[in-house]
Parts: sequence; structure tokens; C-alpha cells
Amino acid sequence: MDFVGIDKFSLLDYDENVSIVLFAPTCNYRCPFCHNGDSVLGSHSSIPFDEILSFLKTRVGLVDAVVVSGGEPTLMDDVVEKIEKIKELGYKIKLDTNGTNPDVLKKLLDKSLINYVAMDIKNSEEMYPATTGVTNPQMDKIKRSISILINGNVDYEFRTTLVAEYHSAESIEKMGEMIKGAKQLYLQKFVDREGVIKKGLHSVEEVWASSYKEILSKFVNKVELRGY
Repeated sequence: MDFVGIDKFSLLDYDENVSIVLFAPTCNYRCPFCHNGDSVLGSHSSIPFDEILSFLKTRVGLVDAVVVSGGEPTLMDDVVEKIEKIKELGYKIKLDTNGTNPDVLKKLLDKSLINYVAMDIKNSEEMYPATTGVTNPQMDKIKRSISILINGNVDYEFRTTLVAEYHSAESIEKMGEMIKGAKQLYLQKFVDREGVIKKGLHSVEEVWASSYKEILSKFVNKVELRGY
């Protein structure tokens, strides 16, 4: 399974690192607010991995890291082998994941292939189906991935895109209980733009986002707003 997109220069996806971002071809969620709708819904063309490796070789020493994003990259059947080959070039690796494949996450961490993990925490358990657009969001696997990161050694962040139609003070409180003891969480501002799966959704106003930050600070060591 090949990647379907590449951002050849990013200063936004991995703090303090110049990065190249690779986009996986599919996802097991259908989050209505997802910005990568074309990839998630299968409207894409693949990029041969040999071409990606050849390009990465030309950027060694000029770029710090490769961000493996999606879609959901852990659904790629050979993602571990691909990341191994990228890591051999000397890059730091950041993984973006929804947490539904804890076995692959653990394998990547056990092999010391990942420097940083950004895991999406969509909402409270009760609101996960609506927020992810699927009837079975595999909460048992989500909770395993949360535990792996909280109890592990890799640097990580949790992140939540706030959408007015899906998030409330009640759901945020319950979400906080689910990630109690976490190192850090970023509350991201939703932007309705081209590529979003469902049009017409709304961002959470900053005053409410700040109140959610206060609620979550009872459970998480560091909570910050992103994009506000």
C-alpha cells in the first residue's frame, strides 16, 4: 500500500522541525470535520514508495523529520517496513494516528522507530460514534493506545479538533476522565474549508474553547489552544 500525498516542506506539523509530510491512503473513520476527505473517501492516486525514498535521500541534512500522517497510516499493511526504511536515512519520525491500531503503535515504539506521536482524541466515549462518523469506533483499542502513550517513554501529544456540533462541556469533562494523567493536549480550532467531508459545521468560539481548556486542566498536565 503506497502513500497518496506528500508535502515537501512544512514548518507546522512537527514543532521546531522542518518536516516532510506523507499522507496515507485510507482511514477507518469518517469524521465529518476531516480536512482530508479526498484521501479518506478513496479519491486519490498513489505515489510509488521508491520515488518517495529517492526524494527523501536528496533532502538528508536539509530536513529534520518525516511526518507519517493520513488518513490513518497504521492501516497500511507495510507501514512498519516503510518507516524503517525512512528511519535508516537518519530522519526523526512523527506519527499521526487515531489510535485504532495499538498493536502497530506498540510495534513501532518497541522498534524505536518513532520520535513523537500525535494521537487524536475525538471526544467522550459516548460521543465517539457521532464524532467519527462510524457506529463502532473501537473504543477498546483507543483506550489501549491511550494507555501505551501515557505509560510509555515516547514523546507525545493528544489533540482534539473542537466542533460546535459535537463538543460540549459535558462531553469534554468525560473526555478528560478518559485521558487522565496525560502529558499534554491541544484543543484545535476547526476551519470549514475545501476537502471537509461535511460542509456547514462550525468552530467552537474561543470563550468556550478556553472554558474547555480549564475543564481539561483538571485531568491533563498541559492543555493549550491551537489555531485560536
